[in-house]
Amino acid sequence: MEFLLLGTPAVRRAGTPLELGGPRQRAVLTMLLLHANQAVSVAQLTEAVWDSPPVSPESNLRTYVAGLRKVLGDRLITRPGHGYQLVVEPGELDLDAFDSLVRQGEEAVEEADAEAAAGFFAEALARWHGTPAAELSAGPLLRAEFTRLQERRLTAVERYAKAALELGRFDDVIDRLRRETAQHPLREELWAQLMLALDRSGRRGEALEAYAAARRHVVDQVGVEPGARLRQLQQVILESRVPSPAALNAHRQLPMDIAEFTGREAELRKLCEPGPHTTVVISAIEGMAGVGKTKLAVRAAHQLVQRYPDVQLWADLHGFDADELPADPAAVLESFLRLLGVPGGQIPESLEARAALYRDRLAGKRALVLLDNAAGEDQVRPLLPGSASCLVLITSRRTLLKLDGVRSLFLDVFTPGEAVALLSRIAGADRIDADREAAVRVAELCGHLPIAVALAAKRLARRPQWTLPDLAAQLERGGVGARGVFDLSYQALPDNQRRLFRLLGLHPGEDVTAESAAALAGLTAYETEDLLETLLDEHLLQQHTPGRYGLHDLLRAYAVEQVMAAEPPPARHLARRRVLDWYVHTSWHAELQLNPVRQLEIGTADPAVHPRTFADRDAALLWCDTERANLVAAIRDAAEHGLAEQCWSLAQCLWDFFNLRKHWADWIDTHTVALAAARSVGDRSAEGRMLITLGIGLREIRRHDEAIECYQQALAIFRAMGDKSRQEPTLNNLGIAYMVVGRVDDALACYEQAAEIARELGDLHTEAVISNNIGLLHADAGRFSQALERYLRSLEIRQEIEDPYSEAILLNNIGEVYRGLLDFPEAVSYVERALEMFRTIGDLYGQAESLDNLGLALDGLGDRRGAEKCWLESVTLFEELGEPKADEVRARL
Repeated sequence: MEFLLLGTPAVRRAGTPLELGGPRQRAVLTMLLLHANQAVSVAQLTEAVWDSPPVSPESNLRTYVAGLRKVLGDRLITRPGHGYQLVVEPGELDLDAFDSLVRQGEEAVEEADAEAAAGFFAEALARWHGTPAAELSAGPLLRAEFTRLQERRLTAVERYAKAALELGRFDDVIDRLRRETAQHPLREELWAQLMLALDRSGRRGEALEAYAAARRHVVDQVGVEPGARLRQLQQVILESRVPSPAALNAHRQLPMDIAEFTGREAELRKLCEPGPHTTVVISAIEGMAGVGKTKLAVRAAHQLVQRYPDVQLWADLHGFDADELPADPAAVLESFLRLLGVPGGQIPESLEARAALYRDRLAGKRALVLLDNAAGEDQVRPLLPGSASCLVLITSRRTLLKLDGVRSLFLDVFTPGEAVALLSRIAGADRIDADREAAVRVAELCGHLPIAVALAAKRLARRPQWTLPDLAAQLERGGVGARGVFDLSYQALPDNQRRLFRLLGLHPGEDVTAESAAALAGLTAYETEDLLETLLDEHLLQQHTPGRYGLHDLLRAYAVEQVMAAEPPPARHLARRRVLDWYVHTSWHAELQLNPVRQLEIGTADPAVHPRTFADRDAALLWCDTERANLVAAIRDAAEHGLAEQCWSLAQCLWDFFNLRKHWADWIDTHTVALAAARSVGDRSAEGRMLITLGIGLREIRRHDEAIECYQQALAIFRAMGDKSRQEPTLNNLGIAYMVVGRVDDALACYEQAAEIARELGDLHTEAVISNNIGLLHADAGRFSQALERYLRSLEIRQEIEDPYSEAILLNNIGEVYRGLLDFPEAVSYVERALEMFRTIGDLYGQAESLDNLGLALDGLGDRRGAEKCWLESVTLFEELGEPKADEVRARL
């Protein structure tokens, strides 16, 4: 037999539909199928069939059961004292098949296999053929069952949409979600997925219209504004910026193509010709510096995008940068995994594990990976996908012979004809055609090197009074090759432009903005932007992203050479200090948005420095994300050049960002450097502070013994200094570490000492934090009354200081304790307050935690339906954040 529940209930034998009787008889069958192979009591069937049951429902039910037995035979059995049971064999019930496919989809999600997940969820949804409640006489219990069943279907829709979005299947998602939002207009996650699909497919206006429609439904029918998720997503789309990882993955990373690309036609055809379909295609462009490897690779990548539309990733590996170490493959993989939607907390520590997860994420995707400036095979090998659907483009000054299956393309300097063609494209065909012989001579003097030819052509284009022989004469005086062209371009600049260009050789990191370059030069951002744009016009700078400027490796080396020759050591030191001050104080303004209650001791910046400020938390996080590589480089640069205070100050300002984004490696590396800097100048206070924040990072990655050692060293320093204000957080963190490793008595002793110091100093914020931690310790040990006493004291303090985030955590903790005390009404009261505060401040993780807690409290009250509603919302949020706890909450349903 075949039993169908996912739509109008039906039974088929050998493909033939069976007659099931009237609406109430079919309602009985539906209830029995929903609890197949289980006894269903008369009371349950009565509540499933009637809103107002007859005087003797048992008699009516016996009639309906008798009618069903005529169709189902001995499948429908009577269980004396227990009710009735319908026997269903494996594979006969479509609901079982649906549940099995959904489970397989969830397993595929856990294994990061979006292709398989989308397939399983789509197949599960294809089992549905209507609305189960139609044509039935359903009582309150059966209506509740239908609601639960519909909830399971909608959850599968949302999971399918999430997987399909990751695969770039926007049209499928949009069509399905338009139907679903029309039928379920109050389901905000459906609207959120529809907005994402529309925005990612380039239909920004329609995405905003979808938000307006969602808001209209919610306001009209419920009387409240949409939730934080929809509001944040609308703001992201309005501002046309990259959303946070929780809202959107960002994996289309190719640099901008250039309009002045010319020549290399044969090489371009070779790179773009189809490769084998049995393995990943790897093409390596090899050649000397300045020969145009990157420009060719970028042009080829843009032409190949249609063939590899799912993902495009790019990384500069800095294989030959004189001022920067070659990129660590593990760090590059971390960046790629984040772009591919892996939350920081789920990125493995080891290079091998990261590489495996990266290959898994790209499996089956049509992905293009551009790896620029590779130092060698060992750096590249972990970054290679494993799927035949992927292509990798690599540029390097070395031959990469040891990479299996690599197709090498050696790029030499331009031919004379290509060099003259580039001159013509930039300087104008009329001028070049007027004196081809001189043009050929200019190309020769540039060594036919593309970067030198482009610079010479730009010099000619900007001087209409010059002739080609004039340019050739200038080059002959300066010398042959790139150096001669660099000199010609640099020496022709006005003094202010020359000064900025050479100072850029001191800038830490990969690129500059007008603001950071302004600090370097002691100018305003407005003045500096004009100078940078002029240098860009002169081809002395390049631009991969609007508003950000970089130096070619050869030009960076030339700028360093010029700044060392032209700027005396005091001037170089002052410029370097200004740009580092700018990074420190701008990071401090970002930190004020990320953690408003945190207090740091930051030195005074140079008066010429104008740090950036941020309107809100999202703007601060976006800046930190964008500047991350430069910020890490700035810490190292400060340490290398004796600016110890800037080194540890910047490290301190960044640790909340590193924690939020789970940049563990950056956190540990930068704080280790900053700790060494503090020790090198004998600053004991800074040494102790860096030991605390380094210890927190070590604790986060479960290196507990090392964390405890850091805290103990810091505590010894602050006790020797008599600095109680620093002993207090040190003791608190030491207590947390002890608690994690099970040293409960040691943890309690540390907390009590810290609390005593906090009371002595009148530090209400820290006293509240420590009271909360002591409460946690008691709660973990099952001492709920003692935990409640500590929590309530902490809450009393919290209400005197403005810290909604900490107060929300505390309210949720109090709710948990009341659950432990079996006082479920009080638990609900406190957790609902916590949930409201988390929603107000837009903390998705806090919402997910408190929804789970609220569900447990409601379940304790006997409100199973309310509990499951909370858990479903909690699971959705945890899944959106990539948190494994989603599985734990899902198991409650």
